[in-house]
Amino acid sequence: MKPTRCPATRSGACPGIRRAAHPGRTASPRVEYRANSAAIPLSPGRTAPALPRSRRSGGSVRRLFVPPALLLAATAPSACGDPVATEAPAEIEVISGADQRAVQGLSLEEPVVVRVLDEDGRPIPDFEVVFAPSPGHGLIDSASATDEDGAAQAFWKLGPDPGKQTLGITAGEVTATVSAEALDLEAELDLLFASPSQAEIDSISADWAARDYSAASVRVELSEALSLSGTAATLRVVSHVVAGARHYGAIVVPDGAPDGSLHLVSYLHGGDNGTSLNDLQFVGSALGELTDRFVYVVPSFRSEPLRHGSRTWVSEGAPSLWDYDVDDAMALVSVAFGMTPEAEPGSYSIIGGSRGAGVALLVGARDERVERLVAFFGPTDFFDDWVREIVREAALRMPRQLTGVAHLDSTIIQPFIRGEMTRAGARLELVRRSPVLYAADLPSVQLHHGVLDEVVAVSQAESLIRTMEELGREPPDFEAYIYDDGGHDYFTLQMAVERAVEFISRELGG
Repeated sequence: MKPTRCPATRSGACPGIRRAAHPGRTASPRVEYRANSAAIPLSPGRTAPALPRSRRSGGSVRRLFVPPALLLAATAPSACGDPVATEAPAEIEVISGADQRAVQGLSLEEPVVVRVLDEDGRPIPDFEVVFAPSPGHGLIDSASATDEDGAAQAFWKLGPDPGKQTLGITAGEVTATVSAEALDLEAELDLLFASPSQAEIDSISADWAARDYSAASVRVELSEALSLSGTAATLRVVSHVVAGARHYGAIVVPDGAPDGSLHLVSYLHGGDNGTSLNDLQFVGSALGELTDRFVYVVPSFRSEPLRHGSRTWVSEGAPSLWDYDVDDAMALVSVAFGMTPEAEPGSYSIIGGSRGAGVALLVGARDERVERLVAFFGPTDFFDDWVREIVREAALRMPRQLTGVAHLDSTIIQPFIRGEMTRAGARLELVRRSPVLYAADLPSVQLHHGVLDEVVAVSQAESLIRTMEELGREPPDFEAYIYDDGGHDYFTLQMAVERAVEFISRELGG
């Protein structure tokens, strides 16, 4: 007869029957029958034993009649449910969690998962598994007995010493061992943040040169009148495809301008929550009477929204802060030149703040069409000690709540810690985000940063200043302003906006 699963229980096991594995011998089914709160175990093939005299009640000896059906259930171990192992453990199979890497003293990200099998390869459920780190190799945060598939897991916190650490696993008389690597974080950071080589810098230059950021499938999503700080203009929300992802941006053109008469300015936003056309109103207000002398281009970055009033357009693609942000910004400028005859062809300027300032500097290093750029309190050097401390905190699973840190943590820092990204690969990701390494390729730059900035350390500006001085770049080609009382806010940098307007307006000529 084919065994059938008992429907009366969630697991399908027959009520009253329990199979237990004991080292060195086969476990027989065990049945408990309760009468007057006294449990009587029955073994297959035996008659029911008599109830003993009750010492508490002084009652006489009674005999218990066991129904034949119950005896049949006890002597038919495979009559209900799938076959279940009844042998002692013969093997511990490591399913997952071996050979992980983590910083010394931290828990591994994934549990160690094993399966306990009998000699026929069948899982043994409800069996206690002992997980024991070697001396000095940490401790177990939590562990479990085997489930119905014979699987058990443990969360392993590594010991304080770097190097290989081991975890012993025991089920009955069977053992297994898994290993993990505890990283010496400071030693790893020393290697990760060593000065980049020229070969690494050239490798990223070659990668940039090979990229195709040309825009395809351009379309106008919206066209309407817009007042830009009192200047009548036309707003176009456009989209285009770069590397398979549709990207959205805005182009604003003052009305009535002759062809080729307006200088194009790209505004690159900070933060990681997209941009709004309201941001552009700030730029227009700062320019004042010069507002009608420019074409304005505002990209959103990948996976982020462009907002205008009640409408929102979200660019496609995975986030790529300070990397493909650059490609998208350059592609939108190309679209703007192609559909805006009022724009003076061939050159443009950039204004960027915070994250956008870092992107602006990278665009300036890559795009020969950029004549000048203004960068407000942005990152310039990812090999700086300030970035190293951010990486250290993230490696210890205490990431700062700053723009871009979550992205860097999930795409670079943690993959490097886990061993999924090589040190060489992680270093290249830092190189490609460091415009200071490409300072010789930058156009005319004006830099603004506050000493009291708690978002992007002033050391980022200081790094670029040192490099530009070493290159002999000086005013009016390179201008840097450090504000003793300034923070991460345009309005705390006294006269910074006015200086930026004057710097950009030099492109207007007469």
